[in-house]
Amino acid sequence: MKVGIFGGSFNPIHIMHVSLIKEVLKRKLVDEVWIVPCKKHPLQKHLADSKDRMRMIKLALRGIKHIRINNFEIKQKGKNYTIKTIKAFKKKYKHKFYYIIGSDILYEIKKWHNYKGLLKNIEFIVLKRKGYLVLKIKDMKIYSFTNLGGRNISSTLIRERVKQGKSINKLVPKKVAEYIYKKRLYG
Repeated sequence: MKVGIFGGSFNPIHIMHVSLIKEVLKRKLVDEVWIVPCKKHPLQKHLADSKDRMRMIKLALRGIKHIRINNFEIKQKGKNYTIKTIKAFKKKYKHKFYYIIGSDILYEIKKWHNYKGLLKNIEFIVLKRKGYLVLKIKDMKIYSFTNLGGRNISSTLIRERVKQGKSINKLVPKKVAEYIYKKRLYG
């Protein structure tokens, strides 16, 4: 089975995340997408509690087939890095893994822990995001390159809008917006 790993903080998950997952599945690039939220952000960004982020992911992806929310990184003690996750999955499962990444993340991938090891251990599905050119990264194996249209939405924008008391209803799935308001996240 071909599995696309989609890692991130999902702080919060938004409509572009959902669109990306649907697009990868629609194009049959993989048989299943595993969403792998991190416990702590390695680049020291503040995150909402992992239970809240997991709940929002479940709300956003309810009804979408061929996805699995994997809490491997959340269950780890201390910091966890993508390379550790990839190696653990490859050891435990017989699947062919691909790492799903937006073209915006290519600009920071060299800051990732042991990024060269990561590039050697997995092929990437790169989704071009509006406003971000696709950087060529030496030794990066690209399995598929897909243009992802739509608006340029980020979790940072959503958190800022919540702090400012502005609506996020068109940026996140309805159930996620309701959850954020109910739990008073990011305010």
